[in-house]
Amino acid sequence: MRKFLLTFLFLILFCGCLNNTKIADDKPNINNKLNINNFWVYYGSDNIEKLSKYDLVIIEPYNYKKEDIQKLKLLNPNIKVIAYLSIGEVSKDRPYFKECQKIIIGKNQNWNSYYINISSPIWQKIILNEVKKFKNMGFDGVFLDTVDSAIYTNQKNEVIELIKKIREENPDIIIIQNRGFEIIEKTAPYIDGVLFEDFTTHYDFKNKKAYYWEGSDLNWINAQSERLKNLKEKYHLVILTLDYVNDIEMTKKCIEHAKKYNFIPMTTKDITLNSIN
Repeated sequence: MRKFLLTFLFLILFCGCLNNTKIADDKPNINNKLNINNFWVYYGSDNIEKLSKYDLVIIEPYNYKKEDIQKLKLLNPNIKVIAYLSIGEVSKDRPYFKECQKIIIGKNQNWNSYYINISSPIWQKIILNEVKKFKNMGFDGVFLDTVDSAIYTNQKNEVIELIKKIREENPDIIIIQNRGFEIIEKTAPYIDGVLFEDFTTHYDFKNKKAYYWEGSDLNWINAQSERLKNLKEKYHLVILTLDYVNDIEMTKKCIEHAKKYNFIPMTTKDITLNSIN
């Protein structure tokens, strides 16, 4: 989730050295229980040295080995390394996809992935085994993605119970939830942070371009931001923001918007999150 060296950042961007935006800072003023000031989400592979420059990274665990995590922590002993974990959907590239055939309940056309029956013992066993495996690899915690998919498929109570179960069986790990605002008051006691993806902008898959939230959508975003601000104070949560941008001006506005709430921002032009500074 210091004061940011925005001037330095934008000079670098203008020089064409960066395609994405890392939040740089030198004077900490952010108070959170994870003790972080910047982060990056990366679903590519390798780039251990670049990743080591951040306080917290969310990465695709199937692209790395245990030795890679050890190397990353050797380069930066204070880094928090978080494993991506989808709990509301399953994709074909997961080794347990075949086990899920009987519990698929729909398809997400945007990402070519499948909605899952979260209450299924098959799915719950898979998820808890994944968490255990990632811990053994040296990950500090998990990033719970597709929580909104669970809400979309009318499985609010089911996903709340799953997150609660993950915490109960793993009291020592970091848990970061992606969005899921309809249930956030229920899950807040069990998590350490929230990623507010599409905080200032939203990505249009048809036009392949990012746009600012406007009108009633913007009002809704602001309402969620206030809720998160209150929960941040109550539970000492870390609030991360992720925005997809088209240009430097959009980057600047996204960062300013996050600073307004004392959230920790990340912006990128890469919707696939396969790029890193």
